[in-house]
Amino acid sequence: MRQTIQSSASHPDDEHGKTDPILPAATGSKEEIATPLPKEVMRQHFENRGLSRRTVDIITASWRASTCKQYQVYITQWRRFCHSRNTSYLQAEVETVLEFLSSLFHDRNLSYSAINTARSALSTFLILVDSNQTISTHPLITRLMRGVFQLRPVVPRYTEIWNISPVLNFLRKLSPVNSLNLRDLTLKVCMLMALVSAQRVQTLHILKTNKMTLKGGFVVFHLDEHLKQSKPGNTDFNFKLEAYPPDRRLCIVKYVKHYVQRTGPLRGNENSFFVSYTRPHNRVTTQTLSRWIKTCLKRAGVDTNVYKAHSTRAASTSAAAKAALPMDQILARAGWSSEKTFRKFYRKPFENKRNFTQAVLQDSTLL
Repeated sequence: MRQTIQSSASHPDDEHGKTDPILPAATGSKEEIATPLPKEVMRQHFENRGLSRRTVDIITASWRASTCKQYQVYITQWRRFCHSRNTSYLQAEVETVLEFLSSLFHDRNLSYSAINTARSALSTFLILVDSNQTISTHPLITRLMRGVFQLRPVVPRYTEIWNISPVLNFLRKLSPVNSLNLRDLTLKVCMLMALVSAQRVQTLHILKTNKMTLKGGFVVFHLDEHLKQSKPGNTDFNFKLEAYPPDRRLCIVKYVKHYVQRTGPLRGNENSFFVSYTRPHNRVTTQTLSRWIKTCLKRAGVDTNVYKAHSTRAASTSAAAKAALPMDQILARAGWSSEKTFRKFYRKPFENKRNFTQAVLQDSTLL
């Protein structure tokens, strides 16, 4: 993506007199500015400090692709803001940072979370020229962020979660397995796995058939890629899905076996567990997996204008907590290290659209 801006003066850089290699020289006419990747900006910051390229390579590898994608939005906006003021984007006064964050609040109407992400993005490379503090610790910036929190409180995406019973009833109807076309089989396996694994779509996306162990009563996936919760000392994450003999229509082990058998002749050398149910049967994206889950939710009667694919984590873990499953098992399955995370972001009361008469008279027993 390239942006066009008006410029009538040269753009200064750091105290060593270096120019911004990404911004063009001013000509008094409209100039195109290539939007840099966050790591390019970070690299420039560290290289200007005299660090070697191989050292910079290691440092910049600490930011994941998803984080860089978020940061790029705000780094681009910051550079435009600085360019309009004819100031360096690699170093600035505290007042300039405060005005930028304030503009995100007033002009763009951003939430506390978004503005805090912008502050984090700037903290990766920006030097405050009039303070020994960092952007993360400067008292005025911290105070401004507290003000943003008070004026625009953080509101959870969901105050309640959809009831899991209608979704399970919908999945029961997708049977027997031998009668399902590949599309319905794929949708059922994706939705059922999202529920019984309590994992993010990101995790489902990296599952591989050659990293899977299938035995009589369970299926185990070994994950050889980093997850959101991966960190030093917590990188080897496997999860085990158990069979469900009481109702074979909801048995994830049974449906995983059938899915692998059905897709085996179609996938060729593709090791990714989830593949497209249409030709060519290649690995699907996280967006496709999310769409599959939302399709199931919608077919089960869940309002997908409100609830997104990620809501399966809250639904399944809230159901497990309601069933009095020990908290350590819930945390282990979802990959959380703290009960606080579950209680703050995921544990929700279930929707109840019945009135008192319906609650008394309706038979809620699952068939």
